[in-house]
Amino acid sequence: MGGFFPSFPFYIPHSEGIAHWFDIFWWSFQLIVMGGLLLALRKLAIGADRERNNGSAQQSSPQSGGPA
Repeated sequence: MGGFFPSFPFYIPHSEGIAHWFDIFWWSFQLIVMGGLLLALRKLAIGADRERNNGSAQQSSPQSGGPA
């Protein structure tokens, strides 16, 4: 009984295991949550890039009113 994967050291009587619908629900939930997280992080990264590019563009442009 000493297999590769660990297991509970006790027997659960009359256990039916996981319902068949749970796997589909779990992977659908993971796709939705991880997809939303990926889109949120993408939006934050694009916003940070825009702020950085706008800041560097303002620093490199010549300021008006200075000596010519």
